[in-house]
Amino acid sequence: MLVLEEDEESRVKKIKQKVYKNKTLLWVLGILIAVFSLNLISIGINLFTSISYLESLRTVFGSIYVLFLPGFIISYIFFPKTKEFESEDEKEKGAIDWIERIALSFALSIAIVPLAVFYLNLVGVKISFLNSFLTILGIIVISGIVLKVKKQYKRN
Repeated sequence: MLVLEEDEESRVKKIKQKVYKNKTLLWVLGILIAVFSLNLISIGINLFTSISYLESLRTVFGSIYVLFLPGFIISYIFFPKTKEFESEDEKEKGAIDWIERIALSFALSIAIVPLAVFYLNLVGVKISFLNSFLTILGIIVISGIVLKVKKQYKRN
């Protein structure tokens, strides 16, 4: 009986490793597809307007950086689980759909980024491109650290 349990545990560990590798591959593939799509949008903007390719690229990626990324990471702090394709009676507590997460990401970013820049301006930090960039980067990094600490705390 003990040998069978050890075999079962080792088999489960191998399956979990394969799933983890597939999830990592899916994330990398998703990021590459997103970057490629944003690049295509930049090319389209360049073709149909008078701005250069680099300006359109900066506009598209800057919009994602300002309007989406901070809220996306913060949404994982408040709602760590995403609903998978499951029946209505098996809903997990605190899980949201991808569409809800994306909408919440935009809303949180639009709420948090201007407030952070505004309060830093009140403290005496001038509003400039570099200061805004570093402020948003700070929001992303601090949110990522909080998310990592929360996951570590939840494991223990």
